[in-house]
Amino acid sequence: MRRAVIIANRGAGSFSSGKLESACRILRGADVGVEIIPCGDFAEMTASAAGASAAEDPPLVVAAGGDGTINAVLNGLAGNSATCAILPLGTANVLAIELGLESPEKGAERIVAGVSRPFTAGLIRGSSRSSRFFLMAGAGLDGHVVRGVPLERKKRFGKGAYLLSALEQLCSWDTGSLRVATEKVEFDCHSLIVCNSARYGGAFTLAPEASIFTPVLELVAIAKGSRLAHLALARETLTGSRGAPGILRLSAEKIRIEGVKPLQADGDDWGDTPVEIVAEPAYAKIIV
Repeated sequence: MRRAVIIANRGAGSFSSGKLESACRILRGADVGVEIIPCGDFAEMTASAAGASAAEDPPLVVAAGGDGTINAVLNGLAGNSATCAILPLGTANVLAIELGLESPEKGAERIVAGVSRPFTAGLIRGSSRSSRFFLMAGAGLDGHVVRGVPLERKKRFGKGAYLLSALEQLCSWDTGSLRVATEKVEFDCHSLIVCNSARYGGAFTLAPEASIFTPVLELVAIAKGSRLAHLALARETLTGSRGAPGILRLSAEKIRIEGVKPLQADGDDWGDTPVEIVAEPAYAKIIV
C-alpha cells in the first residue's frame, strides 16, 4: 500500500496524538502517503470510511482508535473491495490483540509489510436498522453491562467501568429469557454471546474456536438465568477451563434471537433484540 487514509477517533478511551504521529512517521518513512481524517462520532467515521473505500483507486483505510472506532470504520467498507488496517489507540483493543498488534507502531510496521487476509463480519438486522460487528455481539447480561457504561465513566475508569456496571447488574437482575434459532437447533437461554473472535475484554479467551478468518460464528449461551450460572462462565473465561453446567457452545452461520433484551456489538450499545445475525465471509481484507 502506497496511500493510507487514517480515520482517527480523538474521543477514543486511550487516544494519544503522540502515538498516532509516531505511527505516521513509520509510514511516511516507508514512502506511504498519509491522510488523517479526525472524526468525532460513529456516523462520521463510517461515512469517511465509505467515501475512501468507494474511490476508483481506493487507499488503505486505517482505523486509529479502539474497538468502537474499528467497528465504525469497518462498517463503512460494506460493498467495496477494500483493504483496512488498525492502529490500536483505544481502551481494550481486542481486535488488535487478536492480530498481535500491541502498539500503533506495530500496526504501522504491519502496514508497511503489506500482508492482508479476507475476514468475516457479523451482520445484525433489527426491525429498524442493520450494522456489522467484528468481535462479538452480546444479548442479555452483556448488553445490560455495556448499556450501563456512559462515555464519561468509560473515560474515567477505562475497563474498570465495565466491572462497575457488571456489579450493578448483579444487584438489579434481569430474569427474562431469549429464544434462539440457528440453521440447526433452537433453544432458550438467559444470555447469548455471538463471537467472531476468541477473546473477551482483551486478555481472556471466551470462544477459542472463534476467529475473524473462519466463515462461521461461535455461540456461547448461558441457559440458566441465575447469577451463579453467569459467574461459572466468568470462571471458565478467567481460568480457561470448560464444562460448567448450563453453558451451551456451538457454531452457526445464521442466528435468530427472539425476546426483548439489550444488545451490545463490539462494546457499544446496539439497541434491543429481537434481531437476526448472519455471518458474512470475505467481507473485506485486513492487514495482518
